Amino acid sequence: MPVHNDDIARVFEELADLLEIEAANPFRVRAYRNAARTVRGLSRELSECVAAGEDLTSLPTIGKDLAAKIKEMILTGKVMALDKLHQDVPASLEDLLQIYGLGPKRVHALYHELGIANLQQLEQAAQAGRLRQLAGFGTKTEQQILATIATHRRK
Repeated sequence: MPVHNDDIARVFEELADLLEIEAANPFRVRAYRNAARTVRGLSRELSECVAAGEDLTSLPTIGKDLAAKIKEMILTGKVMALDKLHQDVPASLEDLLQIYGLGPKRVHALYHELGIANLQQLEQAAQAGRLRQLAGFGTKTEQQILATIATHRRK
C-alpha cells in the first residue's frame, strides 16, 4: 500500500501529540508539527522523492532524523519511534485528545496531576468539579467536556 504525504503528516502530528503528552522537549514537538505542515504542503509525493534517491533534508524543516523517519515509513509502512511511544503512552490518553477542548498539554495535566487516564475517569472528574483544580480549567471547560462525552456516546 503506497504511503502518501498526508499519511506521513498524520504520523508526525501523532508523534508530536504523544511527545507533548509526555512533556518532551518543546523544540522536538515543534519540529514534528513543522514537518507535518511542510509535508502536507508539498506538491510532489515524498515516496517519489525517496524512489529517486533525493536528499529529503533539502526540504524546509526536514532534518536528518525526520528524513530517516520518512524513509522508514515509506519503505516499511511504519515508524518505530511511534510504535515505542504507543507502548509508553496509554492508548486511552489518545482517546482523550478526541474531546473538544483537550489538546496534548491538557491531557498531560489531566493524566499527571489528576491521574485521569480514560473517558470514564474524565467524565467522573468533570461531574465532581475536580477539573477546576487545574490551571486553565474552569466550569465552562467542564461543561464542554461533559457535553462532548455525551455526544460521543450517542454516536
